[in-house]
Amino acid sequence: MKKISFAVIVLSLWALCSVGQGAEVTSPVRIIIVDSYHPAYQWSQDVSQGLCDALLAFGYFEKQEEIEAFKSKDYAENSKIVISRLWMDTKRKPSKEEQSNTAKEFSLIIQRFNPDLIFLGDDNAANYIGNQFLDTKIPIVVWGVNNTPVKYGLVDSIETPGHNVTGVYQKTYYKESLELLKKIVPQVKTFAVLSDDTTTGRIHNKAIEHLDRKGELPFKLMAVVATTDYEVWKQQALELQKKVDAFFVASSNGLKDDNGKVVSNEEAAKWYLANITIPEAVGFRYRVEAGWLCAADDSGYNQGYEAVSIAHDILAKGFRPASYPPRAPKRGPLMVNRQRAKMLGITLSKEMGIEEYIEEASVLKDPAVVPHEKKKILIVDSYHREFDWTMSITKGFNAAMLELNFFDNDQQVANFDRNDFVDTSRFIIKKLWMDSKRQSSDGEIEAKSIIFYEQSKEFQPDLIFLNDDNAAKFLGPKFLDSPVPVVFCGINNTPVKYGLVESKEKPGHNVTGIYQSGYYLESFDLLRSIAPGIKSFAILSDGSNTARNYTKAIERLVEKKELPLTLVDTVITDDYASWQAKALELQHKTDAFFLAHFASLKDKAGNNVSTDEVLKWYLTHIIIPETVGPGFAVEKGCLCVAFDSGYNQGYEAVQVGFDILVNGLSPATYPPRTPQRGPLIVNRKRADMLGIILTDQMGIEQIVETSVLD
Repeated sequence: MKKISFAVIVLSLWALCSVGQGAEVTSPVRIIIVDSYHPAYQWSQDVSQGLCDALLAFGYFEKQEEIEAFKSKDYAENSKIVISRLWMDTKRKPSKEEQSNTAKEFSLIIQRFNPDLIFLGDDNAANYIGNQFLDTKIPIVVWGVNNTPVKYGLVDSIETPGHNVTGVYQKTYYKESLELLKKIVPQVKTFAVLSDDTTTGRIHNKAIEHLDRKGELPFKLMAVVATTDYEVWKQQALELQKKVDAFFVASSNGLKDDNGKVVSNEEAAKWYLANITIPEAVGFRYRVEAGWLCAADDSGYNQGYEAVSIAHDILAKGFRPASYPPRAPKRGPLMVNRQRAKMLGITLSKEMGIEEYIEEASVLKDPAVVPHEKKKILIVDSYHREFDWTMSITKGFNAAMLELNFFDNDQQVANFDRNDFVDTSRFIIKKLWMDSKRQSSDGEIEAKSIIFYEQSKEFQPDLIFLNDDNAAKFLGPKFLDSPVPVVFCGINNTPVKYGLVESKEKPGHNVTGIYQSGYYLESFDLLRSIAPGIKSFAILSDGSNTARNYTKAIERLVEKKELPLTLVDTVITDDYASWQAKALELQHKTDAFFLAHFASLKDKAGNNVSTDEVLKWYLTHIIIPETVGPGFAVEKGCLCVAFDSGYNQGYEAVQVGFDILVNGLSPATYPPRTPQRGPLIVNRKRADMLGIILTDQMGIEQIVETSVLD
């Protein structure tokens, strides 16, 4: 999921030298796209190609090179257009909670981007994002909505939309696809539907069942399989092929294996072609290209192209979405896969009405998803194994690595956690710990980074992960512009400050990754909703790099008057006794604290003081409310935070690494991003200690009741 911020661009009025295709634009129009899925999903790639070709044809893009740049960076700008794209990733994150959280974050991004028009691709973006902006002044154009956008309340009817939403919907040519199958295999009389149990799958299933009840299909529908369980899906297919003459494969993108990992469409297709011996129809080109037999293509390319055509009518010709009926684009070709036909013993002829042939089944080729020679991955963590933030990142890392098959099984995850090394069927993975919370001087960290750099050269990794600021700051420059791609996570605010990327939009080197936005304003908004009498605050911080980053960010917000509180004082010290004394003194001079960081505090003997010990003292002696930098502090007893999730940092960093190592994307053109915000969390025990009564009106999203004082 991507979070993007842009400098404010002052827009003049949208003016045109002419209307119609290729109109000249005298000032840039701002467009933002939210796609329901992910960049590697074939349907989204088809839509993207149609959209880009149309943007070029209608004069928004000026040359082919801009299209290629937009595809790789999800951002482009010229004198005609400023365009950005966000991905909801709902095929791999299908739960309603995940989609709702993504929609909330993306809605904020859209508001900050201040678009002149919003494109929403496919059902989940239309439903979750569309309803956030329904009846606003921003025109919305949807594409890929299955059957009709009326079902989401975005339009009143196809004939009279009535709101600020119109666009392109999918008719999906079920009848035409099955009629093509009938011409290819005339003896077919019955069929069953094979589908996953996703939003898309359920929509397809209902549409086919509706056509069957109306008697409009050439075959009799005997059964519908709808499940996300890959093993059940396979077993049902094997059983049903003995009872019916054909299948309609409606959807297979939401299948999951026994470990809960998403099964790729390619893997499902490969199994199907190897095990199913009856013919099938599908609804889309990419499925026929994968190897399934035939389809009347519901063209993703046409969806994207037509959506831009409608947007152009709105932006350039003054059409209103409220009176612009949504439409389905023309059908794509009647397609057949020759290799699948040969496997089934079918002889193809001109009389069958086939309009396009696909020669091979792409999934039956031998693409090296991961080369036979094992890839080496090095992970360098800034801190130590027991540090709460690091444990959160590690959980996210492990979950994503298991899901994306870096690890083969749960046992390898456990072994890696114990040994910091694992040799899997595809990868050799090693982890190093800088321990820079407990050995926190710049000299100690630099010395450790030199040792780790030498160990890295000996290990010869194919990919390096750098977790948090010290690893990025001290090791990152040593690997800059080397042949080895580097992915960071947990960096505070922006990686630009360490010279690892040229900008967030255009990295330009061999480095990209995930950084922390720091939801400081959201945390203070939550604090003020809980304790509305707050007028001033002070910052309590250790002297670590992390804490200094937090502190500078807060001070900038105060200077810019974005944080409407008086900053009384800023305490930055690694001396625990001094930190305690200042906390006791300041609680009588200010209304609240921002507890920036406290993992590098040291006692008189120079020993590191554990975070649990610090919090036990703080919660026992401080009687004014606080918000915090590290979210784990609220789980241990502090009052509140807008959670910046370490788990999400680790999880999304692995996804970036996968895109680079397996999918071949370049770090130089892969913009770094922040993951979605975690929940607004409040600790009830701390609230009780402070005499605060929590209510539903405070906007709290999660309440915890744990404390180090228990």
